[in-house]
Amino acid sequence: MPLVIPVLTAIVAATIGILSTTANNNILSEDRLRKTNILKFQPAKFQGGNKQQRYFEGWYYKFVSQPITLQSDHHDGRFALENDTSFSMAVVPGIFYSDASVSNESHAFIFVTLNGQQQHYYRFNVDQFSYAKANEEYYIQVGNNRFTKHGVSLDLYPQSNDDADLILRGNLTFTNPSPWPVSLFQLGAMGPVGWMPGLECTHGILSFDHELSGNLSLATSITSTRSSSSSTSDATTSSLPLEISMDGGRGYTEKDFGRSFPSLWVWIQTKTFRKNPGTSLFVSIARIPTPFFGLEFPGFTAAIWHRGELIPFATWSGAAFDDIRISKEEVYIAMRSARRRGKRSKNYRVEISVDRRNVPEVLLYAPVNFTKMEPFVWEALRATVHLRLFDDNGNIIIDDMGDYAGLEVHGNVQYLVDNLCGKKTANKLNILEDIAEEEDWIRRPKVVVVGEKYPSRENETATLVGLSSA
Repeated sequence: MPLVIPVLTAIVAATIGILSTTANNNILSEDRLRKTNILKFQPAKFQGGNKQQRYFEGWYYKFVSQPITLQSDHHDGRFALENDTSFSMAVVPGIFYSDASVSNESHAFIFVTLNGQQQHYYRFNVDQFSYAKANEEYYIQVGNNRFTKHGVSLDLYPQSNDDADLILRGNLTFTNPSPWPVSLFQLGAMGPVGWMPGLECTHGILSFDHELSGNLSLATSITSTRSSSSSTSDATTSSLPLEISMDGGRGYTEKDFGRSFPSLWVWIQTKTFRKNPGTSLFVSIARIPTPFFGLEFPGFTAAIWHRGELIPFATWSGAAFDDIRISKEEVYIAMRSARRRGKRSKNYRVEISVDRRNVPEVLLYAPVNFTKMEPFVWEALRATVHLRLFDDNGNIIIDDMGDYAGLEVHGNVQYLVDNLCGKKTANKLNILEDIAEEEDWIRRPKVVVVGEKYPSRENETATLVGLSSA
């Protein structure tokens, strides 16, 4: 009996997802749904207005410039910049409410990553976080930093308790944003699963792609100690600022909210394709706990945004994996959409290969055990993705390389390999012990286990797994 509820829930969600992707749903238009005061249909807005503890919500803004020319040298070591290359940055505002019974770490935050090599984490008091109400147009504000669907205004400088030395100021404007569509049965990236109560973490795509305009100013904070006859104080100055034009660049926005991050996941995102500007790729694969008796299942949501068309590959849309391989050199994924018939139906197959060789990673802050935000998620922001999309007849629709790709491989991803396209007898729902402790984990001939200590991870050994070609 305990297995019946989550199994039926998964079947119903997949059925609704498949039907809603093929049917012409005119019950309520997307525009009308987004104009309601129901937050489910307004995924950009703050969803935690009734939360006071054990909750986080964060918005991920990614910016990639046109190739820049440095005035003084061929590189700028302060900000990991190279001459005649694009500049990539992620800015993540958010709020974290700790478990009040064990921690007083609740705070608002903004963290910034530069070219996937540097992170700067800024803390703010909870009362410095404000947001749009249900009947207002979306915005969030953290300190003097404001984020809307039309752009961002940044005024960041480090304080004494921040893990940062970057001074970042500027204004960017967004043009032609492209959010994941919302309908009654499809709540954006989560599809009908978004209606499931008690989800650990909910994901949203607020814009697959948009054009950027504006400028950013970056400088390094320098703190020196000044002494007088009566006192000693810290004085803060800054290095000569670097001005970067973001005109003609491209942006991407997503978000997460819930109790905590999943225990393991793979995340891929890029929108900087060499032959297809405006095309965007998003992949998220994770182990998902349900509110039913502690049971879990492997789930995924992914999509390609191409020439104004959304092509989803998700658990709820009936998509399936043909292959998945994860190693220190590469992440390879092959998926196919649900088989559908009819003149208007379109079937696709996608192959995604992420080159991880010599790609820098940075350690990002994330919620840990409801107690605090800690740096424990490794993320690359300069990986390269080879994307191949085929139609039902095997014709190539996209064969392109995506640069400045975001990549996260977190936790023991063997569970995902086993359940999505590996071991046929994998236990998809009831996980009673840690996957790494299973005795047959290494014995299977088709599984390659790679364990290597990354040079940049002095205190962490990464164990990665994948399916061999044998």
